[in-house]
Amino acid sequence: MKRELAILASGMVTAVGFNAPATLAALRAGISGVRRTPWVDFASGGFLCGAKVPLPQWWEGLGKLADLIAPAIDECLKAASPVCSSDIPLLIGVASPERAARTPRLDEDLLLEIEARLGCALHPRSQLFPLDQAGCAQALLVAQAMLGERGVPRVIVAGVDSFLHKPMLNSYIERRRLMTPDNSNGFFPGEAGCAVLVGAADTCDGEALVIRGFGMSSESGCIDGTEPSRAQGLTTAVRQALDGAGIRLKDVAYRLTDISGEHYKFKEAAFAAGRLNGGEREDGLKLWHPIEYLGEIGAAILPCLLAQAMHAAVEGYAPGRWALCHVGSDAGLRAAMVVEMRGRNR
Repeated sequence: MKRELAILASGMVTAVGFNAPATLAALRAGISGVRRTPWVDFASGGFLCGAKVPLPQWWEGLGKLADLIAPAIDECLKAASPVCSSDIPLLIGVASPERAARTPRLDEDLLLEIEARLGCALHPRSQLFPLDQAGCAQALLVAQAMLGERGVPRVIVAGVDSFLHKPMLNSYIERRRLMTPDNSNGFFPGEAGCAVLVGAADTCDGEALVIRGFGMSSESGCIDGTEPSRAQGLTTAVRQALDGAGIRLKDVAYRLTDISGEHYKFKEAAFAAGRLNGGEREDGLKLWHPIEYLGEIGAAILPCLLAQAMHAAVEGYAPGRWALCHVGSDAGLRAAMVVEMRGRNR
């Protein structure tokens, strides 16, 4: 990235916590939010397991998504004080239009729903990025450009998603994508709203998680396609991120990823690491995948990974100085970033 970005704070609403401190403490402790759901797998007759946020009401659609993301955004807005809320653009990753049973009028009305819950006018340049897991990566690139302008001191990059919707669940069951009693090669559906407060690193004092390198590419061998995956897209994205940070993969202590339980992403991550490791690593490259505890949270995963990396550095349980985050969408977009905690002595 031409101008380094700094992650200054986070906000989260997940199946294991209603705010960032609670969620991150639960992830550190290995507490899982995956439970039995009311929905049934029509093939086996068994109940599906998933990670539902225990909201006080039960509904689906825009209202639910807004209830998931608005508190997470509010955490970041409070952390940005004294910067006025209306001066902070919201860049929000959401589900892609190609996803089956996607929430109607998501693109048209979600920002209005969020504005109503926050009780304040949103920045006029607030926008959505409907690219699934890669949406927030694209939002970071836009945030970089915005933070280079006058009058935009901070940006909030957020993601919100939910797979806990019967028509959507049926679609993934039919494609054998869900973890069910008769399918071990699948993911547990989840839902979450996660956000991070972003500033230009050269304008932020004190502790911050700095994105030292960034990479994006595309993979032709997608999970729902017929072409085999060779992890070329992820390898390219990770290589770009490492080159931007001026380090090699052997310098990275751990990875934070969107691996969800499907074999596809495990293999992809292994292929990329195998190509770039060069046989120089003395110890194993640790792999963190919070979806194990949160369920598949789609567009919300990247802010979650960045928040977890920052929390690990601040609380002293990160296994090393450098971390690599990487995510990928079903459509083939791949994004990777190398992050380092600034202002903290290990």
